[in-house]
Amino acid sequence: MKKLLFLILIFIIGCAHGVQKGDSTYHFAVKIPKGWWQLETDKYFLITKDNPYLQYALIQERPIDKAFQHTKKKLERGMLPQEAADVILDEIGADINVLNFELIENTPATIDGHEGFRILFTYQDKNGSTFKTLYYGFIKGNIFYNLRYTAAKRHYFQKDLKTFESFLDSFRLIKSQAT
Repeated sequence: MKKLLFLILIFIIGCAHGVQKGDSTYHFAVKIPKGWWQLETDKYFLITKDNPYLQYALIQERPIDKAFQHTKKKLERGMLPQEAADVILDEIGADINVLNFELIENTPATIDGHEGFRILFTYQDKNGSTFKTLYYGFIKGNIFYNLRYTAAKRHYFQKDLKTFESFLDSFRLIKSQAT
């Protein structure tokens, strides 16, 4: 009986399903990979295995009418995925903390059955460390969903890429999500 309760507890911890965090309610379910742990934040869903400075996966639900910090471009309901990708690329490119930005790939992608985009890029931080990011995004109603995997380029990115791909494949919008 204890073993069954323990397995149920592990399953619950391993899934974020309508999780309430501060003022945020997540409208998705996702399986946290074995050995990874969730960091407490009210702005997005963030997990890491070793340390967020080495690697992390992030999911953010962002209202499309919320202004960006670094670009005047805006997301709009019904926007084509590549148009949304252009807004995100402009935001990233205008961020003074993202140095030596290099776009490797910008392609269409499907995330949980939703048409979106996939961006792969590298950049350096102010300390000279190089990171690689795989960024997926799509608009559903009035919400922009983005799922990202960022890791130190030299060793960690390739090491945990398959884990992130499984994490991404487990992502599901909760059916009760309006529009």
